[in-house]
Amino acid sequence: MTISTKEEKQSKLEKKENSQKKPTPWQEAHQKYLQEKTLMDKILKKNQEQEESESLAEPSEEVEQQENQEQEKNERPMIEILSSEKSTERTRENISFSDKLPKMKDYRQRKLYRRLALIISLFLIPLVGCIYYISPLGQLAKVDVIHNQQVPSEQIVKTANFKINEPLWEQYFSRQSAIQKIQKISPWIKAVNVKIVHFNQFQINVTEYHRVAYLLTGDKYYDILENGQVLKNPITQDQLQSGLPILEGFTSKKLILKTLKAYHKLPEEFKQSISQIKSTPRAENDQLLTLNMNDQNQVLINIDQLTKKLPYYAKVASNMQEPGIVDMEVGLFTYPYPKEEKKTGDSSEKMSDSDSENSENVQENPQA
Repeated sequence: MTISTKEEKQSKLEKKENSQKKPTPWQEAHQKYLQEKTLMDKILKKNQEQEESESLAEPSEEVEQQENQEQEKNERPMIEILSSEKSTERTRENISFSDKLPKMKDYRQRKLYRRLALIISLFLIPLVGCIYYISPLGQLAKVDVIHNQQVPSEQIVKTANFKINEPLWEQYFSRQSAIQKIQKISPWIKAVNVKIVHFNQFQINVTEYHRVAYLLTGDKYYDILENGQVLKNPITQDQLQSGLPILEGFTSKKLILKTLKAYHKLPEEFKQSISQIKSTPRAENDQLLTLNMNDQNQVLINIDQLTKKLPYYAKVASNMQEPGIVDMEVGLFTYPYPKEEKKTGDSSEKMSDSDSENSENVQENPQA
């Protein structure tokens, strides 16, 4: 009985405490009012502070706005430049990218065409070669000779021995043997060249040596070529070409070439004044020349001094009173022909006169 009574007492006390703790409705309403009032006070304070801060911040904001406007003015050209650069870069990127696609297509097409051309040529070239070799174009049809003046064309063609209607290329590749044979035909031939013309014809191009002088031995004349060679076949005086010098007494090919080399360096007027060049060597001078001039004078001169001293001849000859000898071997002086030549000339004239008188007497005697 004691335990239950204690529990009941405790429960009653707890109920009393709870009842005392709970506020009354009037208290609750008063507490709500106080809370709302504190909130309103706080809101009003905040608004006042904001207004005060705005009133203080107005001049600073105006300054800031002006500064911002100036900065914007200064930054606008930079922004415009940057934007233009960005736009140009974008356009370039767009253009370059758009251009890359057709270029890649063209490149691939070209590459394909090249490969196709290579494959076709690998098959086509041998085929064309076979057809050409079998066809008449692969056979030799004709042989022509050009630029030959001294050696007959028939002799050159016969010596070459090219065969008509035979394979062209086989004969062309073996043409060196034919060229060597042609060069041995005549000393006139300097060089020979064989080439293909009109697809299936040979053209033999002959280069000949030029005639540069004549060599007089006795009463016969022989051609002298530009390489110094003297031909063996004589020619008549009627066949001589005007304007070429006549050499006499030369026995060395080297001396002939040296003389002609010095002769060709002379001006044309001096060449035309020389009628004949004689080689008159001495024991102490094997290069002495005797020039017979068209004005009946003779000039003694060395080969090495021909171009140096002969230009003085015209002035010296104009001071000579009669034909004679102009000696340029050592110095430069003149003297008349020896008197013995005149005496022999006079005696020959007297002998001819006496012979004519005797012949007249012989003719008169039979008539008597």
